[in-house]
Amino acid sequence: MSAPARAYGCVITGAGVVSPLGLGLEATRAALRRGQSGIGPIRGFDTRGFPVNCAGEVDEPGLEGGARRPEAMAELALDEALAQAGLERPAAGGALDPRRAVSFAVGKPTLDLEGLARRRGDWAAACEPAQLLRRLPEIEQQRAAADPSAVLRRLARRSGAGGGLYSSYTACASGNDAIGLGKRLIERGEADLVIAGATDAQVHPLSLLEFELLSALSHEPAERACRPFDRERTGFVVGEGAAVVILEEAGHARRRQARVRAQLAGYGSSLDCYGLTKCHPQGRGAALAIRAALADAALAPADIDYLNAHGTGTVLNDQAEAAAIRQVWGADTARLPVSSTKAMTGHLLTAASAVEAVITLLALEEGLLPPNLNYQHRDPDCDLHLVIHPGARAPLRTAMSNGFGFGGQNSSLILQAATA
Repeated sequence: MSAPARAYGCVITGAGVVSPLGLGLEATRAALRRGQSGIGPIRGFDTRGFPVNCAGEVDEPGLEGGARRPEAMAELALDEALAQAGLERPAAGGALDPRRAVSFAVGKPTLDLEGLARRRGDWAAACEPAQLLRRLPEIEQQRAAADPSAVLRRLARRSGAGGGLYSSYTACASGNDAIGLGKRLIERGEADLVIAGATDAQVHPLSLLEFELLSALSHEPAERACRPFDRERTGFVVGEGAAVVILEEAGHARRRQARVRAQLAGYGSSLDCYGLTKCHPQGRGAALAIRAALADAALAPADIDYLNAHGTGTVLNDQAEAAAIRQVWGADTARLPVSSTKAMTGHLLTAASAVEAVITLLALEEGLLPPNLNYQHRDPDCDLHLVIHPGARAPLRTAMSNGFGFGGQNSSLILQAATA
């Protein structure tokens, strides 16, 4: 039988982020204030003849394409989070802290199409959709040979974590689940500090082609490609990035006089088992995750001041999430400010909800309501109180961030502003 959870509070003392909005918290904060999108034409490969031509790419020195891209983004986010938390990286070969753990989500391995192109002698031909499909067996061998856990081991050494090492992969709910697991480790007394977050980099011909075959991607120009909850929405835009939060047991943070940025008050997850790629059309699983997070935080729906929605910009996902929100909030739905920041970042897949958790943290700290960009046409099936103008502000005490994935994998986090 599992040991009962202990009454340890979980707080956030550091955060770091790399996304299409920029490198670091301040670049992200500035983009949120301006309502500036990071979606643009794809630069990572030649899109001539390719069905998709825009994405949310990270454009930072030292983060050029290649197999280490997800790892490098995660390390940059970790370094910022450690600095924010007032923690130093351990010396090489130094002792690791057994009370520090890592709970992290890593996307699919980046593939060596450059090597394939060299062997075939033609990069454009190697990236041609029909060629990619013919090469699937070779590509899958590359994936099988890759080791995502290597990213976790590097993060553990880089942060001095000698405790548990946990990997989450629940599609687009992964980031929230990794953070939620970190919360549980602290509540059960198994760790004093957890490095939690996610990284992913799927702006890649094969990954885009996989989503294209599901008719999930938008083909519109970059400036309006992702339109969450809009009646004319046509699909999502793939993005890339990484985010890390430093979770601590509240007493541990207090003893080392760390600045508490927020409390991680609630976490809930569910699986609706409706379909391989489709969520339940009435948001059954999403509503379960939302309610579980509220129960975990001992809060009522009316206590939530802002909701960062999953909001991908696909017809079914947005409709189902809106239905879940209406199920939980009822008539109070008209009061609750909601936005999806995927219109700014693209859909970061495995890393999406971790980056959005950091965005939600920044919203709490600023009293800022991030905008739901590109919204123009009301959809009666998505009748929410959407934040559509950049720079909107409100007193924020408690906020929720949703992450829902293929197969009906759902997770929700609740953050509360730090008290003085």
